Amino acid sequence: MPKKKKHTLLDKLSERFHILLVNEKTLAKKKLFSSSTINLAGSIVFIFFLLLSTSFIVIYFTPLKEYFRGYTSIELRENAIENSMKLDSLENLYLAQSNYIKSLKNILSGNVSFEEINENTSSLETNQVELEIVKTNKEDSLLRALVDEEDKYNALDIEGERFTTVLFPPVKGELSSSFEYENKHYGVDIAMPENSPVHSISEGIIVFAEWTSETGFVIIAEHLNGLTSIYKHNSSIVKSQGDRIQTGEIIAFTGNTGSLTTGPHLHFELWYQGEPVDPENYIEF
Repeated sequence: MPKKKKHTLLDKLSERFHILLVNEKTLAKKKLFSSSTINLAGSIVFIFFLLLSTSFIVIYFTPLKEYFRGYTSIELRENAIENSMKLDSLENLYLAQSNYIKSLKNILSGNVSFEEINENTSSLETNQVELEIVKTNKEDSLLRALVDEEDKYNALDIEGERFTTVLFPPVKGELSSSFEYENKHYGVDIAMPENSPVHSISEGIIVFAEWTSETGFVIIAEHLNGLTSIYKHNSSIVKSQGDRIQTGEIIAFTGNTGSLTTGPHLHFELWYQGEPVDPENYIEF
């Protein structure tokens, strides 16, 4: 009796097999696939690595990699750096504005800290020179009145740099209350019909534009040469903090807002280097 040949593992893997389709009615057979175990295993491994390599190439060389953790595009990194710098600048600006608004609230409440205000507003001044307001004598007043009639402007003369700052009247009307430093009335009250336009006296920047319980809508503008103008009891304001304004530009409308008012009017104050001055000496109302 012949001895059976012993099959090794390699022989078993090399044995071919067929996958057939059999017709249920006729029992006809149709060959679908023929292969050996080792060839089938190799084909599966090859297809697996082919799919893996294709996926890696597609992900690595296309924007799809941005959706995977640890990968960011150059544009995203640049935007992140730019946004970080902007955030740092905005934080510094916010702190400076907060300190400045705190100082301005001291003006509105009567608790004035002139040194703190001057420190916070120093960055808004273009010329850091020592200036002094010149009080006009009778002859100067007559000459200034003549110029005001012709140009509808009036001049604020400041020594030191030999220049003239032209101030535009915020409103034209009758004064109901004058400047009284002793009574802490640091401005003038001009009786005006409600919703009359209020003009900026000079170019500058709005540093405060908010509602207060005592003085209603208030606008404070910082101008060149250390000048600050304050407009109170407005019915509405048309400018916001940080807006730049031009001479004569409408910034608000007169009203009767706040608890410290007895009728429609504009309370106007003029400050120079942290000290209140009489607006009548420099503006023709």
